[in-house]
Amino acid sequence: MFNQLEFLSNQQSEKLKDIRDFIKRLGNACVAYSGGVDSTLVACLAFEQLGDKAVALTGISPALANSLREEAKRQAKWIGIKHI
Repeated sequence: MFNQLEFLSNQQSEKLKDIRDFIKRLGNACVAYSGGVDSTLVACLAFEQLGDKAVALTGISPALANSLREEAKRQAKWIGIKHI
């Protein structure tokens, strides 16, 4: 489990536990991964709960700069999640 840098309120901790439980019950997951804050959190939680049964997927389009795609790839590697 990842270590949090800040303390969460009891309500926030309960919501995070609910998200972890939900992801675990999925059994496997494909996360639409941009490398931004939101998708990085979901990718971290998916990998934490599902390990190799979680994958991060980044769509490539003219709207996505190569530098952002490479950053998403580096972040996914740091998380440990398979990135496609």
